[in-house]
Amino acid sequence: MSEVTAWLLDLGHGLHAAVGEREIIHVLPDPPPMFEIPRSPAYCRRLLIWQDELLPLMNLAGRVTARPVAPAEAQPGDDGLVAIAAFQRHPGEAPRHGGLLLRGTPSRVGVSDANACGLPEAPGGWRQFAISCFEHADLGPVPVLDLQSVFS
Repeated sequence: MSEVTAWLLDLGHGLHAAVGEREIIHVLPDPPPMFEIPRSPAYCRRLLIWQDELLPLMNLAGRVTARPVAPAEAQPGDDGLVAIAAFQRHPGEAPRHGGLLLRGTPSRVGVSDANACGLPEAPGGWRQFAISCFEHADLGPVPVLDLQSVFS
């Protein structure tokens, strides 16, 4: 298989993940209008407005580690960005969108089958969200996200 391009995402807390090149469609330069949803999980407590859609804002680092997320960590700020991700539940269906809280600007990385590896053992929460994993020269194993699973 030839090399494909993916987006490398810094999720914070030393965690990284990747998505396909066409799955991140926008990175918001400024914090968008958000609304807190009472009694929702700490990792997805806010909705944001993007192009007249209400989107969940996912703190995937908090979800994967299953540890509480402090309020300051659960919203974009000086050290955080929101990336808008697109995914389909079924082939041919209109794309759905969600927001991912990131700790830095996504970067492009080339990936091939030769880079395939097992998921990191810690944190154990990757299994439910990753479709594969690759070895990054500097970061070690990087899970490749199944965005449908992330936002379901």
